[in-house]
Amino acid sequence: MKLAFSTLGCPNWTFSEIFATAKDLGFDGVEIRGIGKEIFAPDIAEFSDSKIDATLAKIKRLGIEIPCVTSGICVRDYGKDVAADEKAVEDAAKYAALAAKLGASYIRILGDADVMPRGEVSDDRVEAAMKDLLAAVNGSGVKLLLETNGAYADSARLAALVEKIADPGLGVLWDVHHPYRFFREDVKKTWENVGKYTEYLHVKDSVMLPSGVVRYKMMGTGDLPLKELIGLLRENGYGGFISLEWVKRWCQELEAPGIVFVHYINYMRKALA
Repeated sequence: MKLAFSTLGCPNWTFSEIFATAKDLGFDGVEIRGIGKEIFAPDIAEFSDSKIDATLAKIKRLGIEIPCVTSGICVRDYGKDVAADEKAVEDAAKYAALAAKLGASYIRILGDADVMPRGEVSDDRVEAAMKDLLAAVNGSGVKLLLETNGAYADSARLAALVEKIADPGLGVLWDVHHPYRFFREDVKKTWENVGKYTEYLHVKDSVMLPSGVVRYKMMGTGDLPLKELIGLLRENGYGGFISLEWVKRWCQELEAPGIVFVHYINYMRKALA
């Protein structure tokens, strides 16, 4: 198994700081979810036409992979607004073109943007959207991954949707936190439902406060069954990335990336030893 961190965790770092830290700490990869003030990855300065060759050379020299380019594309309301639908398809194509240049295998897509499930979500709308997005990225060599997020943190529901779409260009990004925290799924149950479609993992730890508010915690200091998770992945031969999604960009009160990334890789090295 390989280790990465999402750039969500270091929103104030430069491109050079991000990749130098990944190299120094021994990470295998960096997941791109914005750099600095730019959250839309195709518009990141280092990925512009004038700079992409130098960027690729630097990444290669450091020996760091970019396994996933994580988009903010959410298709929950697909079919309600023609302009919004067209933008989602256009953005998917832009992400696919960038991912292909970077050698990234995956683009994250959300079926539901809410972390905690709220309101109705139409599987039919999401199915229609994903078929259009899959057509838009066809031929790029990049795979779309639907995340276990919001309504689709219900892993049985997500599995049914993926099976209905039945496209080899679609897989699952298993955010381990959400099914466990919001649907009380143990990791074995989630794996039974979506394991065969899972190609990438997000991890973070947390506790649920008596008030019902989730408090994110560094790995091993919350109550997610992380040791059970590692054992399960080993048993099933998972060899892909486990990426720390530390949501510092959205929650500035969280611990600083320089602390959290060191803690994460040390924790995971012991767990994987």
